[in-house]
Amino acid sequence: MGIRRYWVAAAAGLCILVPSREIAGPAWLGLNGLDWQRFSPEAKQAYLAGFLAGSATAEALDAGTADSAGLRLRLDSLSRSGFRFPFSPTVYGARVDDFYWYENQRSLPLWYTLWEVNNRLRDPSNGRQ
Repeated sequence: MGIRRYWVAAAAGLCILVPSREIAGPAWLGLNGLDWQRFSPEAKQAYLAGFLAGSATAEALDAGTADSAGLRLRLDSLSRSGFRFPFSPTVYGARVDDFYWYENQRSLPLWYTLWEVNNRLRDPSNGRQ
C-alpha cells in the first residue's frame, strides 16, 4: 500500500510540475514566423485555407446561427456580402511571407500576423508611417 501511495504522489507531482499542452493551450496558438518558415508551400496553403474556413464559420456563428441549415444560409450570405477575412489563401500567404521576412517580427504569433495582414489589406494606409 505504501508503494502505491508513493506512485500516486509522484504522478500527482508530475501533473502539477509538468504542464499539459492542453492546459497551455492548443499548439496552433503558439505558431510564429519561425514555424511558418519551416512549413512547405502546401502546408502554408492548407493552414491558411483552414484558418479562413474557421474564421468564416465563426463569423456565421457570431450572427446567431443555430443549426447547420442556418449556418449554410449565413455562409452563403457572407460570401456575397463579404467576410472579415475576404482574400484568398494565396494572397494571405504572400503577405505573411513578406511580414516574416523581417527577423524582428518572426517571434510574433501567426494568428496575430494574419490579423495584422488582413487589416493592412483592408485599409492600405494602415501601418504606414
